[in-house]
Amino acid sequence: MTATIEQQYQRFLQVNALLAEEADHIDRRRWREWVDMYTEDSVFWVPAWRNEDETTQDPKREISLIYLPQRGIEDRVFRFSSGDSYASTPLPTTCHTVGSVRVVEDQGGELRVLAKATVVTMDPRTGVTTRGVWYDYRLLERDGRLLIAAKTATLLETVIDGTVDVYNV
Repeated sequence: MTATIEQQYQRFLQVNALLAEEADHIDRRRWREWVDMYTEDSVFWVPAWRNEDETTQDPKREISLIYLPQRGIEDRVFRFSSGDSYASTPLPTTCHTVGSVRVVEDQGGELRVLAKATVVTMDPRTGVTTRGVWYDYRLLERDGRLLIAAKTATLLETVIDGTVDVYNV
């Protein structure tokens, strides 16, 4: 059965609200709430660029900038929020602007969503950095709530100047 225009629009609004909420949790450092937006077996991946035109495709066999399987986000958040990550001390402030959101597949309880983002990072050590990012999400609906099962964040820069972590991609 094909969803009506109204149903598609409501789903689009639900997805946009989720992505805005995720960005806000990161920017305001509400780490517990952010981690809780992900499923227990989620994957967070930032692929590396293989060349000018293509990224790595297999995080288990190729280089990645970040690869956090199965709640690795929670471990990473603990590390940088506890002060155990020298590269993240002091923790920079960020401003995520997410747009161009498209629901490209909606199989009832599972969605594939593409979006684009601009992330501004204000780091007291290195100054201001602006990054362009492509997002590819796999979302799951559980008990009427959308959760993030997988997030791929592709940085548009091929040469990274500074640190890259889950909060500034």
